[in-house]
Amino acid sequence: MWERQVGERISQLRKERNLTRAEFGELIGLSARYVGKIERGDTITVASIVKICNKTGVSADYIIFGSHDPMATAAALSGLTREQAQATLDIAMNVIKFLSTETGNNALIQEVLRQPPVT
Repeated sequence: MWERQVGERISQLRKERNLTRAEFGELIGLSARYVGKIERGDTITVASIVKICNKTGVSADYIIFGSHDPMATAAALSGLTREQAQATLDIAMNVIKFLSTETGNNALIQEVLRQPPVT
């Protein structure tokens, strides 16, 4: 079931870029025949998803879950609501900030703060 949805999103991505299956396959390093199998939902591997994401700049969140919202993806995976997932992330950030302050390890907090915000 999920393979068909992933395949539909990949097909849509390919068509939005006005690429044939052969052109898309060449871009991502897969055969046109295999791209067709993916698009029909017959097969998909993690390695193929990674190739597609790396070569197209589309997030795995979108390919797998149909969402560009990492917090919604985290919520779906954890069984939490989006709000609960955000609250959990907020708590984790506060713990990291506290530990960084207490230990004087500002490099850790700087690395965390460099990460793009979750919206």
